Amino acid sequence: MPAKANIPPYAILIIIMLLSIGEFLSGTSAIFVTLMAATLSCIAVTYNLLGGLRTFTGLLFSAFSLRTIVISQVAKVLFFETADKNLEAPMYTIKVYLLFYFCVMVGVFVFGRIRLNLPKPMESTTHAQSKVIYALSLTIGLVAQTAAAITSSKGGDNQYGDSRSLGIVLSAALLFALVIAVDVKIRSSNGAHSFGVGVFVPWALIMFFSFLDTSRGGIISPSIVYVVTCFVRGYKFKIRHFAAALVGILLFVLYISPFEIYSRGILYGLPFKDRTYEAVYLLRTAPDRATFAIVSQLDADTGEARTEYIRHRGATLINRLAMISADSTLISACSTGFHYGWTALKVDLLHNIPRRLYKNKPEEDSAGYIGRVSGMNPDSVQNGESAISPISDSFGGFGWYGVIVLGFITFPLMVVIFESVFDFRLIWGTVALGMLLPYLGEGSMGAYIATILRTPTYVVVLSYVIGGVVRLVPSRMEQ
Repeated sequence: MPAKANIPPYAILIIIMLLSIGEFLSGTSAIFVTLMAATLSCIAVTYNLLGGLRTFTGLLFSAFSLRTIVISQVAKVLFFETADKNLEAPMYTIKVYLLFYFCVMVGVFVFGRIRLNLPKPMESTTHAQSKVIYALSLTIGLVAQTAAAITSSKGGDNQYGDSRSLGIVLSAALLFALVIAVDVKIRSSNGAHSFGVGVFVPWALIMFFSFLDTSRGGIISPSIVYVVTCFVRGYKFKIRHFAAALVGILLFVLYISPFEIYSRGILYGLPFKDRTYEAVYLLRTAPDRATFAIVSQLDADTGEARTEYIRHRGATLINRLAMISADSTLISACSTGFHYGWTALKVDLLHNIPRRLYKNKPEEDSAGYIGRVSGMNPDSVQNGESAISPISDSFGGFGWYGVIVLGFITFPLMVVIFESVFDFRLIWGTVALGMLLPYLGEGSMGAYIATILRTPTYVVVLSYVIGGVVRLVPSRMEQ
């Protein structure tokens, strides 16, 4: 862990000044640049208030801000593109972002140091129990992932019964197996190694099930968890690790991501057995890049072109990571006075209630509805999802008041809850961090609130399930 993770004031000033100069030179309007600089200043101050990369929420806030605005503005300067172009409502968008991050800064300053006496994961384990814990969590995770995959496509439509809900909750055990395997490898080798067969097995299983689910975020999540686990344990990466990361990024951009888009329409709704067969068949037939290009063009024709903030060739991954363009499209649709109020928020919150407690819960979240409001999801695509952030959804639902509440109340609430429950230097804290990092900046306000409440519950319950079973094993293995 770095001793100093905060950004010095002079570094903040220099970075923002360089970005501002770059945007000015590329033809961006002075007002947009000024508001952008103010937004990044609020982000930098909040980052330091949270403790930077030394804290659980500091890492989460870094990922959130990178995805919403930081990556896109840096990329605009690097590609020398005008920053207020390719946005449907550039001034509205940057004003919404500035208001949100200003409220987050004030909210974190006021409430950020509050800690609650909340249940914490069962973290304490001995070295002798590690193999038992690893085997148990790997087994539970594999069974849970398989159950979730089978029930998700039962009858050709997504099902949300008890079996699927339980499967989703327990599937995080695979991430736990991955974290504990990395932890054991680092400790047993005195920091010389971090990857082995024990790490590879849960890593590959998570990627396999994510591949069947055509989830690009799920595919990269085990790699993120591996990197985070190494980082928080002070592991020193070597040249081969950086080379492997570069190869992995290139594979993801050039093949894996377009392949997942290509296979999504083919695999969706198929029973688990058929989906597995078709997925393997698609891998064997290996469509060429010309086929991928055709599919990408079809996706663009149905609305994804409206989310291409950076038009430079090769910027596909950056456009996928950056939320600003999709956010601007939704903000533009709601900038004339129309706001959908509680509609999307209610759907998302009810969608996350277990069916045993609420039998008439919505089977889909609000993504399709929000996509139709913004115009990015055609009516013909029933379950299409638009990659927006909670910031634009808060504005779409409640206008400026929604942005203020999200920034000043909801985000600081996340800080208080997560810092009260998790310590990312411990194993279950690393698992929770790995669950959250790939997805936190993306989704509706309702999904964001549900994540704040659901993730600690899932992780704490699962930790007691695994920890409780392990403690039933006779203690002679310690002898």
